[in-house]
Amino acid sequence: MYKYMPSKKFKNWVVYRTQHKFMIAVLGVLTNEKGQVLLLKHTYRRDEPWGMPGGWMELEQPEAGLVREIYEETRFRARITGLAKAIYDKKPARVDLVFRGRIVGGTFTPSVEISDYMYCDPGHWPQGLPAHQKKLILDILARN
Repeated sequence: MYKYMPSKKFKNWVVYRTQHKFMIAVLGVLTNEKGQVLLLKHTYRRDEPWGMPGGWMELEQPEAGLVREIYEETRFRARITGLAKAIYDKKPARVDLVFRGRIVGGTFTPSVEISDYMYCDPGHWPQGLPAHQKKLILDILARN
């Protein structure tokens, strides 16, 4: 049926209106030269404030979205080295794209969303890092 629709604009409108919608998050497992993992302290999380850098994509390439999010929240400049994992979740409906990379410059500046940062050795996590992120980080690091 799709191939018989009269115009591309109409086809795209029909697809947009009839398909499920989801968000795309970009996350990073960023390490320094010692192999320590960058974690950020989120101001909007009360019980589990520490977490991986990341955020929601805008109309951009995923790697560019992660670099932008890190810069906006910390003023760090990141270099993304590759996609490590894609995860689908239902609440909210989203796809998480998890990348590997490192910080290549910048000076930390707190923002409305991020109050602090730390590099920590894998497995020696700060209190307040969600269990699912601990597992995800270790899984990503084990792949390399």
